[in-house]
Amino acid sequence: MENQYAPLPTPVASSGLATASLICGIGSVFFGPLAGIPAIITGHLALGKIKKSGGVLQGRGLAITGLILGYVFTVLSVIVIMLVYNGFKSAMNKAKSVQERSGAMQIEMAFENFFDEYASLPNQGTSDATFYSNKDTAMFEALLGDHKTLNPKSIKFLTMKEGKDRKNGVVYDASGTSIIGIFDPWGGAYKVRLDLDYDDQIEVNGEFLLGCRAAVWSDGPDQMAGTDDDIKSWK
Repeated sequence: MENQYAPLPTPVASSGLATASLICGIGSVFFGPLAGIPAIITGHLALGKIKKSGGVLQGRGLAITGLILGYVFTVLSVIVIMLVYNGFKSAMNKAKSVQERSGAMQIEMAFENFFDEYASLPNQGTSDATFYSNKDTAMFEALLGDHKTLNPKSIKFLTMKEGKDRKNGVVYDASGTSIIGIFDPWGGAYKVRLDLDYDDQIEVNGEFLLGCRAAVWSDGPDQMAGTDDDIKSWK
């Protein structure tokens, strides 16, 4: 009778990818997506290789733990980053809104002072009208003291900083002598409603303002007219 030998047991090894997934998963607690994404990738690769190995490779539990940690802390990190970004953006918009309202009030006061000096406004008409700081530039040049015809005394009624990229101040043309416009921090134009019939009353989009010669506003951060974030000199 021939000797019969039992088959040798198949050697079992632990998956290096599974171990790497666990290590990266733990690292994602501290480094977020920087370690979480590698944990997810190596975890899925490890599970695939373990399944195909027919029991030769072990480490399924390590890979699953790495995957869970990787997914959880990657998602949490993204949420935190979004919250921080939105908070920062909101704070910046609030700061710009304060700056924008100050600019609108300066322009309104410049028109009032111009009227006090010349007993008229730097534009003519028989009824109230709306003007734009990127189109009707002559009257704004008059406020800046740069228009001899409208402001023969060259009085500087308005002092605003020079803006860049058509944002946040006075923007001049290439010659530096004429203005392209005056822009708010988001690149929008100021709108000005002038009391050209001199009845001490201005109507702006259904609002009636008494006792003023000019009303100034802009569309605010969203650059859309008539929304809640509009900046108004009278509010």
